Amino acid sequence: MISNKSVEEIIFKKLKEETQCMRRKYILLEEMLSYAEALSIDMPIFLQSPQGQKVFCSAINKLVNEEILKPVGGKPTAINELYKKYRKIYTDKKDHTFAAEIIRSIESPALVDYYINNYDDFVNDKPVIEVISRFLRQNNKDFITVNERAYELFGDEKFFKSSDKERSQGETVLKRLGLSYEHLGCYETPEPFFNFQKKDFSQLESRTIYIIENKDTFWSFKYHIMDSPSILKPDMLIYGEGKKILSSFNFVDEYDIDPGYDVLIYFGDLDPEGINIMCALKEKYPQYKIEPFIEGYKA
Repeated sequence: MISNKSVEEIIFKKLKEETQCMRRKYILLEEMLSYAEALSIDMPIFLQSPQGQKVFCSAINKLVNEEILKPVGGKPTAINELYKKYRKIYTDKKDHTFAAEIIRSIESPALVDYYINNYDDFVNDKPVIEVISRFLRQNNKDFITVNERAYELFGDEKFFKSSDKERSQGETVLKRLGLSYEHLGCYETPEPFFNFQKKDFSQLESRTIYIIENKDTFWSFKYHIMDSPSILKPDMLIYGEGKKILSSFNFVDEYDIDPGYDVLIYFGDLDPEGINIMCALKEKYPQYKIEPFIEGYKA
């Protein structure tokens, strides 16, 4: 079991990285809470507990004590003696030799800001940075998949892929450099999901789409609701397959799902894991109207 001290350090490092990568002067407490919650699927629930609130508060205070952030306002205005708004502290106490080395090593349009503030991370990431910078200097870049680019540059097609628990080194370095896959001339290929849809699905102006977490429930919806007279009128059924939907949801782009008109209804287990999947889905894709199937939970 991970100790509260370890969790505090993980949250601190995450918030430090996000703060030093941002170009704004100010950051809200609720933004930092969102960054912390995104660390794992269980983190939102943990941070609501007294222990979690204490850990989060300690991580924020550490940012202040290390002169990374400064509270804004005369006195705390949030819970646990925290402030609702903080200001990023800029310092001119940089080692110019280190800064010059970093600037020479990093090719535009990559940003140097994070590594100038974190030289130890620059030393650790330098081999990856050098490979990426050499690639950025090239003029002709074929547009290929992320896995293909990762294999071409690093001999590992999963180099830019995160696990469920932590971000990969490749993804971490890209974020620190302020780069996207587009800068590397590559694109993500979403994992397909299994689905059924009405014959006139593509002609409908607005559609109701059900995402079903479990296989048995998915097939029950197919036979007893979609293929039979029912008060429910699903235009598409998507088999969420548990947590897989968090990575496969991007596949909706293949069906021209319109965030402004189409409604997505999630139906999963009424337990912490099922609730966390739906919350994580809503957080990861906020542009879509994803709502729980309330009537289904009442049945």
